Parts: sequence; structure tokens; C-alpha cells
Amino acid sequence: MQVLLPLHIIVCSLGYLFFGVTFVTAFIYLKRERTIKAKAWRLGQTFRHSLYELDRCLFASLAVGFVAMGLGLFMGVILYEAKYGFVDLTSPRILFPAVIWIFYLLILAFRLLTGLRGKIPSYMAVYGFHAVAMSFVLELYLAAA
Repeated sequence: MQVLLPLHIIVCSLGYLFFGVTFVTAFIYLKRERTIKAKAWRLGQTFRHSLYELDRCLFASLAVGFVAMGLGLFMGVILYEAKYGFVDLTSPRILFPAVIWIFYLLILAFRLLTGLRGKIPSYMAVYGFHAVAMSFVLELYLAAA
């Protein structure tokens, strides 16, 4: 169990990091799409990445963050059970990351099953990151207590 705690922290941090990359990519996608729809770009101004490339980057970072968060959540449950002798699924340390993981699972499922791309998954990723940030702050607060 001594090795599992640092590994759990690293994997969860990577999950949070990739969800942050997903947020930034989704934000850029939404701004870029709004600029294109409004025809507000200037003559000679070029975009570095197309909407298609941004959408692919969003999906890739979301998938990697989802896998990392799932592994981190699994390791966290094992650590929780080793420390307390039982698993309390209503504990905020397990409940909030699990809800976030399920939310990102829904985004991935919508993308893979229905082909949903573009604006809606981007908005969902932005809203999901707000929950990730709140969960991260809560986890820091609970770790200090």
C-alpha cells in the first residue's frame, strides 16, 4: 500500500490535468466556432487549427483523462478500504470523483454511440471542468483536515 498512494496521486493528477486540457480545447473550439459563425475574422487572419482538429484533440484528451481518472478512482477505493476497513460510497472523497467520472463517461458515450461532435460536447466539457475544479478544491480541503 506504500507504493499505491503516490501512484494514486500521480494518476489522479494526470486525470485532472487532461480534463484541464479538455477544458482549454473546448473553450478554444467554442470561441473559434463563434468567430467563424459571426464572420468576425479579419482578412488575412488565419486559424492555427481547424475545428475538426480541435474536436479530435478534445476527444483524445477527454479519453486519456477519463482512463486516468478511472484508474485513480479504483486505486482510491482500494486505499480507502485498506485504511478504514470498509468502503463508504457516500464519502465525498469517493462520491464526487465518481460523479465526475460518470459525467465524462456520458460525454464519451454520446460521442461514440451517437456521433455527437462540436458545440454540445464542448459545452459539456466546460461545465464538467467546473465540477472537476470544485472536486479538486474539496479534495485539497479534505486532505488538509
